[in-house]
Amino acid sequence: MEDQPVDELTSPLSDLSYEQQCSFLSPIAQPLASEKLTKRLFKLMRKAKRTKSCTLGVKAVIKDIIKRNESGIVVLAGNISPIDTIAHVPVTLEEHDVPYCYVPSYLHLSANYGVGKTTFCILIKKHEDYEELYDKCYKSVDDLPLPIS
Repeated sequence: MEDQPVDELTSPLSDLSYEQQCSFLSPIAQPLASEKLTKRLFKLMRKAKRTKSCTLGVKAVIKDIIKRNESGIVVLAGNISPIDTIAHVPVTLEEHDVPYCYVPSYLHLSANYGVGKTTFCILIKKHEDYEELYDKCYKSVDDLPLPIS
């Protein structure tokens, strides 16, 4: 199933509304992006892909943040199971002051980025081609309230 393109995947989650997708969120999926912010982040991801300013996957994102001191916006999928797959990511991001948020569906996260396999985590780096949209998204994500520790 991982080798199929995301748009060919048949999933009961693929045709659900934003509110319905939110009912499948994992308990740690906080802060959650609003529907408007989610669409804006997906648009930013598509623009960032054209300039190759993104990092995909949990391992690669953590490596970029810790070893290469990269910064940007991290978008995580909120309906991941098992939770252990990304449970360590928010702590690492908070330690390095990198803003992050969750979106309801990993299928939509992967499809909007245009990757053939599913991905749970994307780091979007700043680039001059989409600087205005990036700044708007960065401010919105940074303003989201973090979960109480």
